[in-house]
Amino acid sequence: MVSQFNIMPIFNLRYLIIFMVLTTPQSFSRPKYRPDVDGMRALAILSVLFFHAFPESLPGGFVGVDIFFVISGYLISSIIFRGLTLGSFSFFDFYARRVRRIFPAVTAVLLGSFLLGFYLLSPEELQDLVRESPYAAFFLENWRLYVTTGGYWETATELKPFMHFWSLGVEEQYYIFYPLICFLLWKVSAKRFLLSLLVMLTISLVLCLYDTYNDPVRAFYSLHSRFWELLIGGVLAYVELKWPRYKERFASYISTETKNNALSAVGLGLILCSVLFFEEGKYFPGWRAVLPTLGSVFVIAAGAGAYFNKYVFSNKVAVFIGLISYPLYLWHWPFICIFRNNLAGELPQGSLMIGLLAASFVMAYLTYTFIERPMRSKAANWKLVALLVALLALVSVGSKELVRKSDFVKQFINIESVENTAPLSRDVPKSFRRDNICLEKFGRGFENCHTFGKKPSVVLFGDSHAHMLLSYLLDKKNLPDFYLVANDGMIIFDNAHATRRDRDLDNMALVNHFWSVIENSPEVKTVILRGYWGHYLKDAIKSELDKSWSTKELFTNHWTRLLQRMVSKNKKVIVVLDNPELQSSVVKKCLSARRISLAEPCQPEINFNQVDPYYWLAKQLLLETLKPFMNKGVTVIDISDALCSDDKCSVMMDNKLLYLDNNHLSVQGSEVVWPLIEKAIIAEENN
Repeated sequence: MVSQFNIMPIFNLRYLIIFMVLTTPQSFSRPKYRPDVDGMRALAILSVLFFHAFPESLPGGFVGVDIFFVISGYLISSIIFRGLTLGSFSFFDFYARRVRRIFPAVTAVLLGSFLLGFYLLSPEELQDLVRESPYAAFFLENWRLYVTTGGYWETATELKPFMHFWSLGVEEQYYIFYPLICFLLWKVSAKRFLLSLLVMLTISLVLCLYDTYNDPVRAFYSLHSRFWELLIGGVLAYVELKWPRYKERFASYISTETKNNALSAVGLGLILCSVLFFEEGKYFPGWRAVLPTLGSVFVIAAGAGAYFNKYVFSNKVAVFIGLISYPLYLWHWPFICIFRNNLAGELPQGSLMIGLLAASFVMAYLTYTFIERPMRSKAANWKLVALLVALLALVSVGSKELVRKSDFVKQFINIESVENTAPLSRDVPKSFRRDNICLEKFGRGFENCHTFGKKPSVVLFGDSHAHMLLSYLLDKKNLPDFYLVANDGMIIFDNAHATRRDRDLDNMALVNHFWSVIENSPEVKTVILRGYWGHYLKDAIKSELDKSWSTKELFTNHWTRLLQRMVSKNKKVIVVLDNPELQSSVVKKCLSARRISLAEPCQPEINFNQVDPYYWLAKQLLLETLKPFMNKGVTVIDISDALCSDDKCSVMMDNKLLYLDNNHLSVQGSEVVWPLIEKAIIAEENN
């Protein structure tokens, strides 16, 4: 009886404690609020804003995203680790909080961007904006950009209003997988949890370093190469949770206050060094990303009481900007980018840019006050989560489908284009560009392969600049006999490929096969080469023959090697010098009408100094390289003879736009240059 009396209170107390832990609200496991961390968010968002608005004044401002990654990793990990320690972590509460925090603001920004785009974008640009929205809305923009662009720094990427969602894509993908990984690692071995985190961090960092120098586009956008940047904040969160007085163990003869101040100063120094002195380029993130991420870790580790944290990051202005940093990040880029598209690709300047930044702050404050904060205060439940997800899907996916399928919506969006633009291009039926005769001859990997005539002895080979001819040749009759073989983005050299995507390695294999077919086809007498030669000189290709070659050496050596190979097989080679590459703004000013236009009027002609310098360099190097082969069956066609005269090049001719974009000719442009190519084909047939 005495024994039972002694045991029962203990037994009841144990279950009382367990009950209290399991029923503890998730908010109990949240870390203590630190205003200085919001101040760090202010530094991050202002760095990004100034980099986007005034790129020359703050060249390394893009590392603000890396600061965000560390902060996000630290805060999210603090919540997860405290929940796991207390036994109160809830997957539903975690993901519901993410939805309430993120989805409403994204929905508002999408709707606002659609409205702004309706007035300022061309119909084509607006439709592209709507098509892109589902990838942005559901955080797949990073992978979309990896597949469809040549990188963060290229102009085509900078003209996408939802481009900045790539970083949100990385974060949200991290939020999906990271809690589950932590939960499983914790269950397997809580004692080895920190070791597991460090192993994952190391693996991700190694992958990041590898991809940065082998596939820089993937390195920039991928979760696996950015994972360590978020996880390093998680490691700090775990150390602070398990060993809150860890700093006292190191250099005990130095006061904790001095250590904290030193950590904060060094960390801020590393961040400012990155922001002020880094320059945009393809070798990022790589080891360079270590500086801003490590700097962010140092500042957070210093604690709220460190000098800079207390007096710089915790001041009311910094905290306020930090609180609205998420909607500010969402709003600022669509404002800048949509106006930039309206200005024909030119970045807004002066008072206009200041006004756009001010509008971004106003919209961010309104979004935070009336959307984000009220939603965060609501209790998590399945109905609310489902409603927010459904609303975002309706706005993004629903808008895309309406634009794609609804004739009424298309008519509503569309406005009359200027007379000279229609049609700039036409869709080529698969049956036309993938005929069996051509594909059996050259291989089934070619996107555009067509046989003209019955017994061709001439092959027109190239990339998208050759492919664009098909749009013009669709309904042409009485054409000479020839094959047209082309792949977009393809490099015509054997054993060389573009640096953009893995797909280009497949193109290299096709090119190698193509030249082997040419060598072993006695009926093929002549090869005509048409390509985007200027792009070859923009560090856009890699050689598998000698990776030490400079860009110019690669260009001239591969041309020489190719010509020698063809001459040795008694093949004639005709090289088509490319059409002039224009500044993007020149063509954009002529493309489409807008409801509101801020750009200067279209110029039907431009001076030579407005032509891309890489066009001139490629032309010069090609002529120098081809010169020794001119008496050995190699000839040149300069299609600029049909487009340029008297130090001017035509953008329009007979009130028709000659360009589809800054480097591809339109149907009308192809019509102008085709006679020069056709004449060469006929001459070879007659020979």
